[in-house]
Amino acid sequence: MEFIYALPPVIGALIGYITNVIAVEMLFHPKKPVNIFGFRIQGLVPARSREIAERMIDSLSEILTQDDFEFMVDRAIARAYIESNLAKRIEEIFDKTPLSYIKSAAERSGVISKISSAISDSFAGVLKEAVARNIAKNIDLRELVIKKAQEVSDEEIERIFKKFAKKELRFIEISGAVLGFVIGLLQSVVIYFLV
Repeated sequence: MEFIYALPPVIGALIGYITNVIAVEMLFHPKKPVNIFGFRIQGLVPARSREIAERMIDSLSEILTQDDFEFMVDRAIARAYIESNLAKRIEEIFDKTPLSYIKSAAERSGVISKISSAISDSFAGVLKEAVARNIAKNIDLRELVIKKAQEVSDEEIERIFKKFAKKELRFIEISGAVLGFVIGLLQSVVIYFLV
């Protein structure tokens, strides 16, 4: 007869866990609207994916400024210029001079690297002011995010969301079991004292 008191906590834990697992899955499923008894049912994420994308765009627009884009463009230009092997080109110029002692003297004194560095620094500065600002002004973050949001499938959104919120979703499922167990335990205590 004591077995009867263990039943409500176990059943409560099972029901709490199952309902929370279903609730988590209903965030993403069904992907397409389904009518059940006259009620339209669709997963929260697929039903509101457009709104989610717009809110994400607004959030990013508040965080990222034109200065951030100028910084990215400036860094990209500087890296591209450095990777263009300026020092190598200057060395080739010295190779073409008939006096090889000029080249060896320039190498020993570090003139080649100083020239390369000076040109690189001044060129990067000019590009930052002349090009980076204009490019950054013309980057439309909203347009980019809308384009990407339209390209991403509901399955991919679900995979990404579950990847970064895996622990939290699992906590929701487990907390349903714990809460169900506690409620069942309280029911057993009430039954014990009433009987």
